Amino acid sequence: MGQFKLNKGYDIPLVGAAEKRVERASRALRVAVQPIDFRNLRPALKVKPGDRVKRGTVLFVDKRRPQIQFLSPAAGTVIDIVRGERRAIQRIIVETDETDSAESLARFSSGDLKSLDRTKVVEALCTSGLWPAIRKRPYTEIADPGKTPKAIFISAVDSAPLEAATPILLQERQADFKAGLEVLKRLTDGKVHLSTSPQTSAWFKDITEAEKHVFEGPHPAGNISVQAFHIDRVRSGEEILYISPRHVAQFGRVLLTGEYSAEKIVAITGSGLNQRHYVQTVEGVQVQSLTTETIADDQNRVISGNVLTGRKTDREGYVGYYDDMITVIPEVAGKRFFSWVMPGFDAPSFWRTFFSRWLPRRERVMNTDLNGEPRAFVATGEYEKVMPMDILPMHLAKAILIEDIELMEQLGIYEVAPEDFALCSYICPSKTEFGDIIERGMIMMEKEG
Repeated sequence: MGQFKLNKGYDIPLVGAAEKRVERASRALRVAVQPIDFRNLRPALKVKPGDRVKRGTVLFVDKRRPQIQFLSPAAGTVIDIVRGERRAIQRIIVETDETDSAESLARFSSGDLKSLDRTKVVEALCTSGLWPAIRKRPYTEIADPGKTPKAIFISAVDSAPLEAATPILLQERQADFKAGLEVLKRLTDGKVHLSTSPQTSAWFKDITEAEKHVFEGPHPAGNISVQAFHIDRVRSGEEILYISPRHVAQFGRVLLTGEYSAEKIVAITGSGLNQRHYVQTVEGVQVQSLTTETIADDQNRVISGNVLTGRKTDREGYVGYYDDMITVIPEVAGKRFFSWVMPGFDAPSFWRTFFSRWLPRRERVMNTDLNGEPRAFVATGEYEKVMPMDILPMHLAKAILIEDIELMEQLGIYEVAPEDFALCSYICPSKTEFGDIIERGMIMMEKEG
């Protein structure tokens, strides 16, 4: 068991955390499975508009690896297949019904799960629609079922802004979580690492199926890259897998019952809403069905995920597959006149250019204003203060921009993901989107093979 106290990073003091209570949402009228949630996925459709589906019916598969299946989270009728540029499939929308009928999937006893070999586990996870929950580093995409990783990582550390608390997301699902860990242990010859925080470790005190670690410190202490860096670094030619605690519990539930379980708890957060709490619902639920408040899209920005790494959507959009929270913050249109000379008593800021940085720390309302515009990329020496790894953000970004493959490898491109640089973008005086640059670097490395 490792104890890690990180000093580098930054917790953005935001108003809008969810109250620690869970309400059950009314039946979702529409749900969607979105290929855009999965990096580098090329979907091959198995349904068309008008088709009736059950909970657990295959909607599409990965064209490159057809054994990886994506299932419907609810019973109903496929009413639309939304396409984007070049007719790329964005989402498959299902209008639900009240039957809640389900397909029969592979079912195992708890004893069976402890004796399955890797081949059987992979087959069960793929046919049960669970494999997409497992992603890999490098490249943050769905793991290859044919490759054995050196280790598997699970992060139960809440560090993102307005975080969704892991113990609430899991509720009373210890038995399912333990069963899911038994499944994961069959996928690697190495260790399964479970990272907790002082706030979440009590929920996992009886877990013996994984090697536990405690991480304490500001964001991004909860990021998989940070934890892997301190526990078992990813080197060139190596691969690790990672998965959320919620999906681990889902593994156990589905394989023990033989039915696809799409239940999940979503945190409703952000200063753009007055009612903020947790909602018990299903995967792919439509945003507007999670709250009784009216969300004005012209006045608020709706984000599936957190404010740093989430994806912009709207009230008619759908919760992302990997997201456990919806964030709503005020939208700012246009620029404020002479905003750069304002004292900024209420402006959340990493820098000491606003009075708010000198005042006692308190939660503040954040909006979408960038407080500036893109300008020349200036070396400040500050990025390393929010990067709790031996990674040089500016040097790596510049290596990517000049397309120096060898230098990118030396500077740690295999160990990071765009989400690890979100704080660098947040504090950047040049308004540089580090995440876009890191994504560009990952694409280059994949092409190099």
